[in-house]
Formats: sequence, structure tokens, C-alpha cells
Amino acid sequence: MQTKRDDTTTTLGREPVKPLVWESCGDGDCARLTVPLRHADPAGETIELVVARGSLADPDKRIGTLLLNPGGPGAPGTDFVVPAAKLLPDAITDYFDIVSWDPRGTGESSPVDCGRNFDYLFAADSAPDNAVEQRELEAATARFARECSQRSSRLLPNITSLATVSDMDMLREALGEDKLTYLGFSYGTYLGALYAREFPARVRAMMLDGAVDPSLSVETMVIEQAQGFGRALDLFLTYCARNRDCAFRHGGEPRRALDVLRARVDLQPIASGDRTLGPTQLDLALGAGLYGGELGYSELARSLRDAERGDPDGLLAVFDAYVGRNPDGIYKPDWAAFISISCADGPVLDLEAARVLQERAAVAAPDFGAENVGLGFPCSFWSAPPTNKVPGVVVASGSVPIVVIGTTDDPATPLKWSEGLAKQLGVGRLVAVRGSAHTSLLGGPDCLARLAAAYLVDLVVPQDGTRC
Repeated sequence: MQTKRDDTTTTLGREPVKPLVWESCGDGDCARLTVPLRHADPAGETIELVVARGSLADPDKRIGTLLLNPGGPGAPGTDFVVPAAKLLPDAITDYFDIVSWDPRGTGESSPVDCGRNFDYLFAADSAPDNAVEQRELEAATARFARECSQRSSRLLPNITSLATVSDMDMLREALGEDKLTYLGFSYGTYLGALYAREFPARVRAMMLDGAVDPSLSVETMVIEQAQGFGRALDLFLTYCARNRDCAFRHGGEPRRALDVLRARVDLQPIASGDRTLGPTQLDLALGAGLYGGELGYSELARSLRDAERGDPDGLLAVFDAYVGRNPDGIYKPDWAAFISISCADGPVLDLEAARVLQERAAVAAPDFGAENVGLGFPCSFWSAPPTNKVPGVVVASGSVPIVVIGTTDDPATPLKWSEGLAKQLGVGRLVAVRGSAHTSLLGGPDCLARLAAAYLVDLVVPQDGTRC
């Protein structure tokens, strides 16, 4: 069984954390928090984390701070906090300052450096059809891993989720909170679950939306996620087949049209100026377009129609936003952080096991399975050993009840993952929400907003198995 730290002592003997000093920035406030590069050596080398506050509570109602994490791994919270604060109901924001941060290795918090241009990485077909494409994929992913190692050797072993959880506890202290009130989305649910395991007595309230199930093997997680995106694609194509206003309807046969487009791009990428839309860019744009559920169907349909007419700019824009590619071809740290943290956490597969899994995933999840495995190939060439060599359950013994939200047709984190995490925590309370988007709380149904406000503000715990 995995152990937890003793909540009765300051973490690993470190000194008390100084309060944050806030300064105005953009639409909110910003601060910096100094943390150890290695928490096992609190007096050693340090790094800085950037923290942002999106809104302030009503002074007459204020309970404390609600800490948010948008997911990823690799997503910067400072870009997320102001929009999230606007989407959360007043029944929550009246009572809490809304705060997030760029986790170590991401955004402006000592970001991982794997180079500035990853066009070479995405030019390789992540779902190769032949030996030549397989060699190209492996060469590109090996190059990416090598660049990360050469440029960020000091950081790579120290950007694990466990290290970030220790940062979270320092941030809690710097915010002046005796206990943590936390809202995590997608990968942010993993951070929350780990925090509750490591510091169970320091949790005031915790909501985890779109959960990751850490007990699953690499093989199961990759395939089940790809199957989730496959179901989401089926929902989109069914919508187009039945809706005459869908720009990609094709007389009720959008699946056939999509298969034709994918085969065409696989043979010859579609050019636009100095850019091309190849199979990896198409698959990533297609998956990214499904994150918003039905609300994103119209835009996705128009982009697919334009691409088949020879204009890939719409899909390239979605791809660019998803992987963090700027118009000048320079990439934000997001993708490098996503891969680096994933590899640092583990478990990871050796190259032969990854090849076998790719073949298996192509059969189990025909639309996205091979691609999902191929995108993770850099971990097979990674220099730093992973924290977790095998998956394991996360138990939060001694914590207050934790609310885990799962969406019925979530493309990226299947409902069964939320069910699994809620059960293994030991203190989880599952709330299932009907929907097709990735996560539900921000902009979701009123019943979920009311439930969240009652829990976060008044600590009214919903019944396990509640449906919304």
C-alpha cells in the first residue's frame, strides 16, 4: 500500500512559507512562490512558480481561497483562472478568491525546454501504416526526447506530479489557508487525489471533474481514452447525418466522407501557404474539436468541409491551439510539459511494448487508438526514470468526502474513470452528469452548479451516485 506523509509536521522539515505578495497583472493579480527544486532537499536549489488570482470574494462573505487546476498535464493555470472565475457561479465566487498557478515545468514556472519548433514531430504520422512511417515516427520522437534531455536535464526528474503536490501544499500555506479547498479538472483530478492521499487532514473540500483513474495500466488507459474519443466522433457524425444544417452532412453519409478525407491526407497532406495538414495534425484537430461536445459540432463540421475543399486553415487553427503552436512557428511550453510530466510520472513502455500496443490499439479503437499510442512514443526514449513503474490505486484515508464528477459521454476521460477514482479514494462521492463535453462544471447544468456551491461553501456532501 502506498504511504502518506505525516500531516502533523511541516513537510520534510522545511521552513514556514511566506505569504504571497500580489501585484496587478492583466485582468487579475499575480504573485510568485519560491519552492525547492527537490522537496527532499528543502535548503537546496529553488525554482519559482507563477500564481494568478482571477477574482476576489465578497469581503462580507469570504471563506477563503478556491485553488483551481485546468488539467494537462502541462496546461498553465494562469491563463485559465480569469475565464474560469467568470464561468463559475456567483454562489461560489462570492465566497472564495479564485486562484490558480502554472505547475512546475509549465507556463512561466521554470518551463521545460525541449526546443522551440516541433513541426518535425507532428509531421511524422503518429499512426504509421508501413515500416517507413514507423521509422519516421520513432526517429522524430527519439529526437524530441533527446532535445528535452539535452536542454532540461536538471528539470526532467523533478517535474513529477508528486513534486507538484508538495508545491500545492506550500501554495496553500502561502495563501494563508489552514486547509485546502480545491477544484481540479481532467489531469488536475490526479493532482487532487494525490494531495488527498499525501495530506488528508489538510483537505477542507475537493471537487474532481473529469477524473483520471491512476489504477489503470498504460495499455488500458490509452485504449479506453481512444475509445472515448471514438464514441464522441460517432456522436458528432450521427448529429451531422441527421441535421441538414451540418456543413459536413454529405447526404447523411459523413462517416464515409471523413474516411475519404483521412485517406486523402494520409497519402498527400493538404497544403496552405508554407503549412500542411498531415494525418497527425488532422487527427489532433479532430480530437480537439470533440472536447466541447455538441457546442463545438458546427465549427468542426465547417473546418472539415473546408479541408476537403482544399482549405485546411480551420483545422490547422484548432491543431495550433491544442498543441500551443504560435503563428511564427514557435511552440509554447505546453506540449513539451505534457509529454515530460507524463513520462516523469510513468509507468512507461519500452519501444517494443509500445509497438505492440499500437497494433492492439488500432484494432480496439480504430479511429484514434494507434494515434494515441504514437503520441506517447517519446516516453520510450526518455532519459529520466519514471516515478511509477506500475500503476496503483490512490487511497485518501482520513480525508473529508471528495466529490468526483464524471460526464456520461466525456471524450477524454470516460465516465468509468470517475467511477473508478471515486471508489478507490475510499471517501469519494460520485456525481454523474449527462453530457458530451470534456468536464462539466464550467458552463454546465444548473443542478451541478447548485450542488457544487452547496458542497464548496456549506460542505453539504452529495449522495454517492447522484445524477445531474
